[in-house]
Amino acid sequence: MFGFSDYAEYRRNEQETDQRNERARVAREQKDAARRQAAVRRTAERGARAADAVRPRVA
Repeated sequence: MFGFSDYAEYRRNEQETDQRNERARVAREQKDAARRQAAVRRTAERGARAADAVRPRVA
């Protein structure tokens, strides 16, 4: 069966593949969430800088 000596080895390989894929999916989701948070933070910082630029400075 696809180069495996027995069904147990085949299932073990399938489970390892599934676990690897699941870890990769979770890592992608975490990276995506971090990317979204960074974008929100940048937008907020830009807004704060723009507000500072508009506000008159007291000498």
